[in-house]
Amino acid sequence: MLIFIKALGVSSIMRELDTVLHIIFTMDCERIRKFSPPGGPESWELSERAIKGYVRILLEYDMKCTFFIVPETARRHRELFHEISDYGFELGMHYHPQSFLDGKYTKYLGEYNYEEQLEQLSQALNYWRNSIGFRPYSFRPGNASSNEYTYRVLHKLGFRQTSTYIPKRNMPRLHAVYMDANPYPHHVGEMDILEVPITSDIRVSPPTNKDPPHLRIEWGEEGALKEVVDFWIGHLVQRKIPVKSVVVITHNFIDYSNENLEYTIRLRRLIRYILERVRYYDLHPVSLTIEELHRIVDELGVNI
Repeated sequence: MLIFIKALGVSSIMRELDTVLHIIFTMDCERIRKFSPPGGPESWELSERAIKGYVRILLEYDMKCTFFIVPETARRHRELFHEISDYGFELGMHYHPQSFLDGKYTKYLGEYNYEEQLEQLSQALNYWRNSIGFRPYSFRPGNASSNEYTYRVLHKLGFRQTSTYIPKRNMPRLHAVYMDANPYPHHVGEMDILEVPITSDIRVSPPTNKDPPHLRIEWGEEGALKEVVDFWIGHLVQRKIPVKSVVVITHNFIDYSNENLEYTIRLRRLIRYILERVRYYDLHPVSLTIEELHRIVDELGVNI
């Protein structure tokens, strides 16, 4: 049985933190492809099926999720996201400059300076908040594109959690190079921002404009994803990482309502495999959102 973190605090955690594996599922919810040069679902109908199907599967396995949603998709699926929020899932903000508003921004986020990022993300935050009715506190940039200004901008705008990057991503064309980035949950400098990276195989240093193996459902075959899980959980245990997490990512262009779809089958098998490896290492699985993980870290006074 999974241990759940209640909204009232962390008093329900009865296990030592070093015996817990925090399991975090995420979905980036893009604008439809017609208005999103970086990519997106073919239609709003597909987007809705993808989101609903993903939620249904996660609930079957008592899993939670943080959804990272671009502003226009927040507006389009407002009622759906309110329903999802009632399940205890988190609604965070996602942002691609190229797909925002009328397409006047043509570069990746990591290409813009501090003032430009502040202007764009302020607009996006207001649009998102007006669409949903409350503000988000977690953020993920599109294409994992960021630079030395991004965290400062996010901190100024009041964001408290980020899932910015894939460790070992080597994509200079996207302004997303993370060859030496910290692969574990950690506070960013002196700011009260908890970064929770997407899980990847940090043993692999890919060539330019390539990714390492990582836990994106649509990235690799079932066997390749399982290899990442095997390595990562074993690595966390062997290195005695204080806050152990597995972060899975996918997108709203996959029809998870279709039970015969390869990706749907892959998702179910990945969930079961993560739980199997948790049992192997005698860990305790905790399904939670990124916001909840930050709350645990702060309330327990964990120095990361």
